[in-house]
This record gives sequence, C-alpha cells and structure tokens, in this order.
Amino acid sequence: MLLALALTASPLGCDSEDKPEASAPATAPLPAPRAHLRGLKGSVQIKRATADEWSTASDNVPLYENDKVRTEAGAGADLVFAGNGSTVHLGGDSLIGIAETRPRPGRPRTDLTVLRGRIDAEVERPATQSLSVTTPAATIQAGREIVFQ
Repeated sequence: MLLALALTASPLGCDSEDKPEASAPATAPLPAPRAHLRGLKGSVQIKRATADEWSTASDNVPLYENDKVRTEAGAGADLVFAGNGSTVHLGGDSLIGIAETRPRPGRPRTDLTVLRGRIDAEVERPATQSLSVTTPAATIQAGREIVFQ
C-alpha cells in the first residue's frame, strides 16, 4: 500500500493568519513493484536498475522494471507478478531482467528478458493475461496455455 503524507509546519506561537503556511515539497510516488521473489533456494542475487552492484536476495523482496535476478548453479526462485498472480519459476544458473511493460487496459502483462538459463511460467488466467519472454535470439508471447521447452 502506498501512503503519501504531506506535512505543514508553522512556527510556535504564530497564527496561521500571521504567516503563510509552509508545506513540504511534493515527492514523486514510488513505482509499484512488478513482482516479488518467493521460495528462494540456494544463492539468488538481485541487481536494481539504479544500482551498480549485485546484492543477496531475500524472500518476498519486491522487483521493479529493469531489475535483474540471477541464480547460481543448483539455485532457484519464483517470481510472483503483482496484479495478475502469474508465476515464473527461475532455474539454476539463470539471469533474467524485469522488462518494461506497456500494458493494455484489461489485459495484464508479464514481460521478462531471459539472458541465460531456464524459466517455467504459469499464467494464472491465460484467456485475459499475456506473457512476453524476450531472449537474445527471439521474443515469445503467449496469451493461452502454452508450454515452452
């Protein structure tokens, strides 16, 4: 849940009629997470779009557009996408990025870039959702129950 709070300050002993109210500058709202990491097994790391370094991932950490996730050999994690409940199972020795999405009204999308490794995806409502997986060599889009091997 996103909560914005605006504060106004007035010096002690001053009436609001004596001085105009000062207000805190408006801040841009935080972006909504695109997904959360769950069920981590082994060494899983994330790299924020705004960071230069990889950090150790923890369960339920939010993921935003252009964040990256990598797993070491034998590791794994689930990415549960916000809003539509789609799940992507990330296998060992994998590297993926949360792609920017241009959603269409009424049709939630899940967009990933797979740079290395294997993913297995479960689209919660294939009739109304879309999954797009881009690799260095191809882009695959699915809106119905399709198994990629």
